[in-house]
Amino acid sequence: MAVLEGTLRVLIIDHYDSYTNNILQLLQDTSSTVDGEAYPQWSAAVVRFDQYSWEHFRDTILPALDAIILSPGPGRPDRVTDFGFNTTLIRHAKIPILGICLGHQGIGTSFGAKIIHAPTIKHGQVSAITHTDAGILRGLPQGFDAVRYNSLVLDPEDIPSDLEVTAWTLDPSSPTKKVLMGIQHRSRPIYGVQWHPESICSAQGRALLSNFRDIALEYWSSRQPVRVGASLSENLLSQSAIAIAKAPSEAPAAPLPPQGETQRPYYVAIETLGRGPQPQHVYEAFIRGTSSDGEAWLDSAKVRDVHSRNSYMASAAFAQSYSTSTRILSFHQNGKIVKSTPLEDTTYWAWLSAFQTTIQTHTTPLPASALGQPTAPGQPILQVGLIGYFGYELKRESLPGYSYTPPSTSHPDTPQATPDAQLLFADRVLWLDNYTQTWHAVGLVRRGEYDPLAVATGASSVGLTATAFEAWTSDLRAGFANPILPSPAQPVPIPSFSTSDTEESYSTLIAAARAAIREGESYELTLTTKFRSQSSADPYALYLSLRARNPAPYSAFLNFAASDVAVLSSSPERFISIDRQGVAEMKPIKGTVAVSADEEEDRRRVDRLGSDVKELAENLMIVDLIRADLHNISPPSSITVPKLLKVESYETVHQLVTTIQSHIPLTVPTPTALSHIFPPGSMTGAPKLRSVQILDSLERHAPRGIYSGCLGYLCVSGTADQSVVIRTIVKSGRELELGAGGAVTWLSEPKAEWEEVLVKANAVAEAGMDSEDRVRFDSLEPLGGGAIPVELEAREGER
Repeated sequence: MAVLEGTLRVLIIDHYDSYTNNILQLLQDTSSTVDGEAYPQWSAAVVRFDQYSWEHFRDTILPALDAIILSPGPGRPDRVTDFGFNTTLIRHAKIPILGICLGHQGIGTSFGAKIIHAPTIKHGQVSAITHTDAGILRGLPQGFDAVRYNSLVLDPEDIPSDLEVTAWTLDPSSPTKKVLMGIQHRSRPIYGVQWHPESICSAQGRALLSNFRDIALEYWSSRQPVRVGASLSENLLSQSAIAIAKAPSEAPAAPLPPQGETQRPYYVAIETLGRGPQPQHVYEAFIRGTSSDGEAWLDSAKVRDVHSRNSYMASAAFAQSYSTSTRILSFHQNGKIVKSTPLEDTTYWAWLSAFQTTIQTHTTPLPASALGQPTAPGQPILQVGLIGYFGYELKRESLPGYSYTPPSTSHPDTPQATPDAQLLFADRVLWLDNYTQTWHAVGLVRRGEYDPLAVATGASSVGLTATAFEAWTSDLRAGFANPILPSPAQPVPIPSFSTSDTEESYSTLIAAARAAIREGESYELTLTTKFRSQSSADPYALYLSLRARNPAPYSAFLNFAASDVAVLSSSPERFISIDRQGVAEMKPIKGTVAVSADEEEDRRRVDRLGSDVKELAENLMIVDLIRADLHNISPPSSITVPKLLKVESYETVHQLVTTIQSHIPLTVPTPTALSHIFPPGSMTGAPKLRSVQILDSLERHAPRGIYSGCLGYLCVSGTADQSVVIRTIVKSGRELELGAGGAVTWLSEPKAEWEEVLVKANAVAEAGMDSEDRVRFDSLEPLGGGAIPVELEAREGER
């Protein structure tokens, strides 16, 4: 077959899968040259399978396409709710089509093939592919590695005459049994593969798509002139389901006076204080109790890696809170609500992006040279800005296709309501470089009377005068030099917790999750449960116990005085960081084992974790999900994985970690970037939308609250650093709540999953206790009783 040159206009039809966007990364790297001029080989867009009616698609969109790729996805292709009009498309459209996983199965069923369960279910696992060297597989080596995410396959014993088998793999349970992995139509350019060529661990993905491109160009060359350089229309590109993040269209919350760059209303000032007292002493002497609106200590209690280099302490100039159930945004100052705004025509994420833009527009940040610390890509530094959390329920305003219907009655396990987001604005920050033990004082200074942030929030004033900043840093210097400091606060042991589940009831949920996975509804489900207690103790004293027992790179103490909520976190997991050049870094954790006091046993545990098929598969599934999420905020070519499936060790656990980086355009506000990847994929599973819907049902629609969301800062410079809210106690009034869970896959064993939950919970709840006082969660009575009936609800009309 002659290789033809030209740009192929291809539409990827997505079935709400979490990996579809990665197909673009296979498309975007290649180019061709015609008459000395380079052209991209693909002009591509992604649309949802239910975005258009068949009639509109057939008459308006199909005529402008050269090829179609049908994505992977959850469910079955013989259900209209999962596959839409694609069966009609496959049967009647005269256009080259490539189906991947669900799309491949849909090609089979469209011509009469049957769907059966795979003899061995595989998700995030590699199989060796043997093939006929035909069609899109021409020239590919035999036995190449391919990552599979499938519970269902086409029945190889019942392939209709219109189709031929082109690829297979051998089932590990029976070395002579073939599992169908590829098909093609005998007379039309229609091809399907059961594996995921877009996975980071699949080989030959780009070569496969290059073959498909050449076949498509060959097909059209016999019917019409080749359209070199042709692209999809701007109208169709604008409807793409990859919602490329842009600057918010909302106007800033307060106008900028018509002045030059040097006359912005605020600027950031810094004063280096040198070495000083221990962090606990500094927090208690200079931060604790200084604001009735809240305080924060972003406390990198573990200082052995780059993510623990910097710690920050701040009190609130004002605070804000938001609830998705009421959609009311409130501002607090001096312990009172000073302004409330209903968000009727926008989302909280959109409002926050506009507000962040306002802050950046009105502030001259410190230049990088003034920070005095060389930083690796993706390792930002907080100057001043917003510090707080985004709770898991903000998925209601960020997850495409998600529909939230409040339950008619609240479940007995439903915790006391806390805001879905709370942020304090820090106009002065104490910053500690843990490597050099050097302290810095950073402040937001007002140049004059104009105070646009006060106008936007209803606060009486925001920022310091130059004189007030000098007085503050002078007081800090005197305090650092004074050997007489207040006696440090004493930690208070964390009390015993009760479980919401027993091993028996949790095993019932795992069985239901595995049943959903078996039916192709999900590849992986991050199931969670709750542990609860009560305490009248000062949450700060409880936090001191936690940081002593389980220090972590993303330890944090957040005290929101207005809502009487405190967050005590010892999270080891970075959600995302974004530096001043727009370099983003994400570090998903999947796979956890406890540290052993016996060195030889501990080494065995590390080795097992790094080679365990189940744990590696869990991590890989989330890696592929995160890569796809990043396509919404980054050019595909910028998405890289510098560290894949590596074991990292912490004080109480070893974890399997991957590092993923990309580049976000500087015009995109950090809240907008967050909204396109929220909630954290490591806390949902994949595909994200369908998994979240199933988890809602399994967890009885009880909100997770702050747990499973993220916390950290949004800097006035546009940088951000957010951790995943795990290994975290939330104190609301007297109530203490601790979430824990793990990824359920087809390979999950209930007893092992329950033990993993206990390992994670005990790392937090045993903090500060003597061995004889340690909580044995599995010995306590459940709050909610025994096994829980679970109904996997129909999703007709949910999207």
